[in-house]
Amino acid sequence: MVIKLGISSIFLLGMIGIMLLLVFRRKVLSLIKQESRLVKSLQQKSWFHNPYSSGLVLFSWNTLMTAIVALLIFALMMTEIYIPYLHIVIFGLGTLACILAWATFSAAWIGSKKSRLTMASIGSSFYVLLGMYGLYEFLTLKPSYPGEDVFMAALGFMGIMVVAAVALMTCFLFIGFQQKRAAH
Repeated sequence: MVIKLGISSIFLLGMIGIMLLLVFRRKVLSLIKQESRLVKSLQQKSWFHNPYSSGLVLFSWNTLMTAIVALLIFALMMTEIYIPYLHIVIFGLGTLACILAWATFSAAWIGSKKSRLTMASIGSSFYVLLGMYGLYEFLTLKPSYPGEDVFMAALGFMGIMVVAAVALMTCFLFIGFQQKRAAH
C-alpha cells in the first residue's frame, strides 16, 4: 500500500508536528542534560556569557543550517535525482538539527531573563530577514515575458514566509521563554 501525500497534507503534518513540539517543548528540552559535554563546553566559553555574541553565534547557526538545507534541496533539483520524499527527510533533519541546537543553547544559558531574551532576539532575527526577503520577492514578482505563469514562484515565496515565521516563533520560544530546571 502506497500512501501519496500532497503538498497540503505535508504542510498540515508539518504544522501539527511543530505545534506538538511547542506544546511539549519542556520534554524536548529535558533531553539535553545540564551535565552533557556540549552544554559544559558552551558554559565555559567566554563569548557565550555575552548575550550579543551568543546571539550572533546562534544567528550564524540558523543561517548555516538554512543554507545547507537550501543547497541540498537545490542540488537535488539540479541533478534531477528523484527519490520520493527525500526532500522531506532533508527538511526534517535540518529542523531536528536546529531544534537540538536551540535546546542546547537554552540548557547552557546562565544569565538573566533579559539577557536570554536578547540572545533569542538576535539569534532568531535571521528568520525575520528571511521572511522579509520572501515578502519582498513575493510583492515584486513579475513575469519575465508576457504570458509567463508566476504561480509556482509566488507559492515558493509564500512557503519561505511561512517557514521563516514558524522557525522564528519556534527558535524564540525555545530559547527566550525557558525556565531553568532545578538542579538535583
